[in-house]
Order: sequence, then C-alpha cells, then structure tokens
Amino acid sequence: MILGVGVDIESVSRLRNIRASVRERMINRILTDKEKAYCLGRVDPYPCIVARFCVKEAFVKALGIKDSWSIPFRDVEVLGRPPTLSARGKAKQILDKLGTKKIHISLSHTSDYAVAVVIIEG
Repeated sequence: MILGVGVDIESVSRLRNIRASVRERMINRILTDKEKAYCLGRVDPYPCIVARFCVKEAFVKALGIKDSWSIPFRDVEVLGRPPTLSARGKAKQILDKLGTKKIHISLSHTSDYAVAVVIIEG
C-alpha cells in the first residue's frame, strides 16, 4: 500500500547565484558528508546538490509534513547508483511508526533544473 507520494522541482541557478558563504552554509546544512563528497567530486556539482535537496523536500511531502524544517535534512541520505534513500534520527522514527516497507525515489537534473519523486510504501 502506498503511504505517501511527494515531488519537488528546483532551479539549479538559484543555488549557483547565491553568495558563496551562504551557499556553503546551505550545502553543509542539507547534505551529509558522503553526499557532499559525491556531489563535490563532479565537474558541475550544483545539479547533483539540488537534486538531493529535491529528494529531501519530496520525502517530507510524502510524509505529509507541512514544515520541511521539522526533519533535519541530514537525517535523510541519498547515495548510490541507482540512488537509494536511507533515513536516521527523526526521519527513521517517523518511517518506523508508519510501518514503511520500502521507499522508492527517482531524481533527474539538467544544468537548469532538478526534480525528484518519492513514494513511501507500507
């Protein structure tokens, strides 16, 4: 049974165009160390970073939570090929409470936009 579906789309240029110090703080607040290493190792890291932000926003929407800041973004990690989502902390507690069996994610990006879909199955 599907417990929730979330989708998010963001402009990559929005991240590219913010002041470097603000961008660095944002990246450190959103990405885990492993995600950061993966994305910053790419020729153009911004689409990768924004795609992971989209997954995390879509995840919160799939949970039906209105305030995305109520779950720390670093409690959700997207790694691998194909990408998989893992949760810890508050995010894991909510998933366990829901009886989650599987989380399906799909993400895509161009140099201009990133999009993600999350389906939570119980």
